[in-house]
Amino acid sequence: MQKNNVAVLISVKDRPSELALLLQSLRTQTFQGFDILILDDCSGTLLSSYHFLNCVFNRLKQEGHKVFIKRTDFSEGVSKARQKIVDWAMPFGYEYFLRVDDDVVLEPNYIEELFEVIEQGYDLASGVTVPMQSPTFKRDPKNINGIINRVILDNEGNYILNGDDCGQEFTEKVILPGHHFRSCALYKSEIHKKANYCPTPLSWHGFREEQIFSYRLLLSGYKIGVNTGAVNYHQITPSGGERSTQTQENTKFNQDQLEIFTRENKEELSKLFPSEPMPSKLSLTKSNNLLMK
Repeated sequence: MQKNNVAVLISVKDRPSELALLLQSLRTQTFQGFDILILDDCSGTLLSSYHFLNCVFNRLKQEGHKVFIKRTDFSEGVSKARQKIVDWAMPFGYEYFLRVDDDVVLEPNYIEELFEVIEQGYDLASGVTVPMQSPTFKRDPKNINGIINRVILDNEGNYILNGDDCGQEFTEKVILPGHHFRSCALYKSEIHKKANYCPTPLSWHGFREEQIFSYRLLLSGYKIGVNTGAVNYHQITPSGGERSTQTQENTKFNQDQLEIFTRENKEELSKLFPSEPMPSKLSLTKSNNLLMK
């Protein structure tokens, strides 16, 4: 792998402390061939005003990483901000993008574990995003029955099952195909020549953005893989980001948009998610997940 051929893409808003923890976890990665692009989505205070962030920025630069920082003129919202940072990064020519949320902490082997997925022929590699504050139940991956985040549709394109298996730890490491990914992911930048986050009808806080993007890249012929041994910890920070816009009404609206998108593409998606017998009860995780941004 050519040195620094990965761009770590971070969209941040009003989370300087969380960003510092994320950046520190990047410093200790076993894989170090990356640069960092940070899009500040119009935070209330400039990132450069925080002494502790400047310390981490400077240390990363001393250790051979380029660190680029941009600030939007007004808040874009999650989905638009993520598209804006992609548009900014594409001309640099990085082969891979690693998109990470601004309130996660990566295990030291996280990027290395995701590259194992890429090496097995997948185009996008994801791991598991585990709540950081509390202990988590570890699940046996055998109960997933071979596909992670499984989707099963009826003939009208309605969801029989919309699996969400990546919010917890697993008893062992396996690499499995996935029907959609959750949150943080390493992927080939070329995907954005055929599939993008925007345009999207989603509301400001962008809930369901990952799944619609997953479907767009699958429909473009790319493959998603998940490594249950690639772990990042989600701080589920109560402030910053788009917390203030994450109302029950907005969440329902975005869920409705996902379902509309799925029905509109039911013929193509049904080929990717063929109808099949329901998995065992142990493998079912109905996706009522309201993963906050």
